[in-house]
Amino acid sequence: MTRLAAWLLSLTLLGTVFSQVDIDLTMDREAFLPSEDVEVGVRIANFTGVPLSLGEDPRWLQFTVEELRGRVCGKLSDPPESGEFTLDQATRGKLRYNLTPMFSIGTPGVYRVFATLRLPGGEELSSPPKTFEVVNGVRLNEPREVGFLKPDGTFERRKFVLQRVSFLRKVQLYARVTDESETHTIRVIPLGSTVSFDRPEWLVDRETQFHVLHRADSNHYFYHVLTADGTIQIRQLMLGDGAARPEIRVNNEGEVRVFGAIRRPYPGELPKPVEEGVSSASGATNTNSPALLERSNSKTNEVQAAKQP
Repeated sequence: MTRLAAWLLSLTLLGTVFSQVDIDLTMDREAFLPSEDVEVGVRIANFTGVPLSLGEDPRWLQFTVEELRGRVCGKLSDPPESGEFTLDQATRGKLRYNLTPMFSIGTPGVYRVFATLRLPGGEELSSPPKTFEVVNGVRLNEPREVGFLKPDGTFERRKFVLQRVSFLRKVQLYARVTDESETHTIRVIPLGSTVSFDRPEWLVDRETQFHVLHRADSNHYFYHVLTADGTIQIRQLMLGDGAARPEIRVNNEGEVRVFGAIRRPYPGELPKPVEEGVSSASGATNTNSPALLERSNSKTNEVQAAKQP
């Protein structure tokens, strides 16, 4: 075989490999708050006819994020290593990654992301780009400052901020935990859907936990209890009793309770209930709040059968 023929054959085989491995990106949403986790799914389908081994090279999968105006976003870190895994013929693997700790994407704007896959033979192919937007929300409260004792024994001041954001005609409520100056965001916590005319209720208890009650629709409410490190302690879904708008108050024992609502079973509630329908002393049942999907890990690997397009 001549050198030219060998070169042409290698190009043909390379094109065949490319045509037999598909990669694309998925996102559950297309708009995010600054500093919120921006999760992207990577789907890889193998139609090569043989098992495809990936992940041995730590840089087998890389991302590029850029603003639509053309600025490439600064890279903060590489994707976490997936470990080596194998996709059988006609299967699709799906991994999830969080872009926020990997790129400087905290400034409002329109961005696009694409992934580059390096195959075992060294060939590279890229996914079609996926577009998303980072937007500012509407602040609903004056930031509440609390003290926080860190695990290492040091003490610092933190603030709770409520923000409302409209995504494609859907209104969502978020809590943002920041440092004292509000220049560093500790965590952005989705609290679920809300209605634009509702004004959430909130208060801080004697343990510096942040309690939030907001309306999800005409008669359902979400109730959250958050700690100063951004952890959700309680998440419940409540049904108003119809007499008046439910409210959160401190009872005679100094405990924060929801009055005027009963707890409804909810798959995403926290902590997971031991008994259903246990009411508070006020006659209203306490609930764990929002219509919020469980947060996934920054990376998962789900393999499923794939159909040749």
